[in-house]
Order: sequence, then structure tokens, then C-alpha cells
Amino acid sequence: MLEKIEKVLVVIQETDKIESLLRQAIRLCEGHAAVMEILYIHQSPLFELPDYFKRSETEGLDSERVEKEIETTLERLGNTSSYAIFIKESETVDQVLALDKGEGQTCIISFYHEEITPVLARKVSSPLLVMKSEPKMYEQILFPVDLNENNAAFIRDMKTLFPSASIKLLYEPSYIVENYIFDTDFAALPLDPAVDMELDQEMYEEQKEEFEALKKETGLPGELVNEFDMDFIEYINTQQADLLVLHSENANFLFEDTISKELLSAIKTDLFIF
Repeated sequence: MLEKIEKVLVVIQETDKIESLLRQAIRLCEGHAAVMEILYIHQSPLFELPDYFKRSETEGLDSERVEKEIETTLERLGNTSSYAIFIKESETVDQVLALDKGEGQTCIISFYHEEITPVLARKVSSPLLVMKSEPKMYEQILFPVDLNENNAAFIRDMKTLFPSASIKLLYEPSYIVENYIFDTDFAALPLDPAVDMELDQEMYEEQKEEFEALKKETGLPGELVNEFDMDFIEYINTQQADLLVLHSENANFLFEDTISKELLSAIKTDLFIF
């Protein structure tokens, strides 16, 4: 469970994202009295374009210049939190994992990256805040659930982490069918379409009741999203939300390689994965 953020780990891969990432990190640090660790990962520009942070065309990364740029930005943004800066030139995921030791209450912040973000989402032990746009206060949060017994605790964490936000619960009935298909021994069931439809309807009604009970227990609004009316990702993108929360225990199937990349790419809002 994540009840408090004690450290914010900022992962910077693109120089033009420095200010946006630091601005969001400062907001989180101030809200939770957290310290900040800033990890700058240098990647060679495509097509050998001039690199602002290189000493010259023949020399490597100018770490002092990078550090000065970050420090100047922090000062300009009015940062008051303690911080440490790490400048690296190797693999992003490996460097993040080296700093994400699973100790304490850490939140990792990075901008979305097509190849790296899905890997980080699966491998890091700390929550991952993925930015898709400019920094903002999170006021409208969507939280898809699959009705496991820990949901109420997860929701309490979200209320603590984002106290000023309105949280809306989502449940997609197709989750039932997918879990049912993978967990059921069909050899022991009669081959009768009417029986299958009856079982599906019974499961749907049971889950609907559980979802209503969860809404009542947490005092949060919620909505059943029927995939036959609208694709789940399309539904998310039509909502006026600032943040989509995904929990790996709630939606393991979202973290299959192909689905994960599609989901993380197609969602337009920022994502909080924990």
C-alpha cells in the first residue's frame, strides 16, 4: 500500500521535458514533504543532430552542464525540497531500477516513451506517474477496478495521495468473461449455449452488485462500461479526466506485452500505475 510519498524519483530522457517534469515533481514533493532524486539519462540524438549537453562533437556528455541546467531550473521554479542529481549515459530501465530499491514510499515520474514506459510499468516496484501533457493539478481521476478484496484499501491510498481530486470508479463487465474463460474447466460443463448465457448473466449480476457495494462503501461515484457500446480506451479518452489510475493487482491482463503497449500509447491522459 502507498499511503504517503517520501521520495520522488524524476526520470529525464529529453532535454525539452526538464522543466515540465521538475514542475510536476515539485508539486508532489511540496504536497507530501518528500525529497527529490533526479535521474538524467543521456541518449544520443537521432541522425547525429548537435547535442546541447555534449562538450564537443568528439567528447562525451558534459555532466556539469546538465547538472547546472537542472539546478537553475529548480531555482527558477521555486523548489524548496531537498534533492540529489544523477547523470547517466546507459540503459534507462537499468538505471531506474538501480535507484528504485523498493525502500520507503517512492513515486517515479517520467514522460511517456513508446518503448521504455511499458517496460518500466512491469519492472519497477514503486508507483509510476506517466505524464502525457504539461504538468497539472489532478482534479478528476478515473480508477478502473475488478472488484478484488483490496479495492477499498487502494482507493484510500488514492484519496490520501490526491486529496483534492474527485475519483470516479470504472468497471468493465468484459473483465468477467475473460477471467471466466481462462479459469474455467469447460470439459466439466454442458455444451449448451443457453446455459452459457445464463452463467454469464448470473456472473454479470453478481459483479454488478459487488460494484454497487464498493461504491457505497467508498462513497465514490462509478460507472459500468459496456465494451459493446464503446471501446474501453475510447471511453477513457472521452472523459474529462486528468489522470487514469491502473493497479497491477486489479488488471493484470493490461500488462501483457501487446495490450500494455496499446493501452499506454492510446490513453491520452496522464497515468498513475502502482
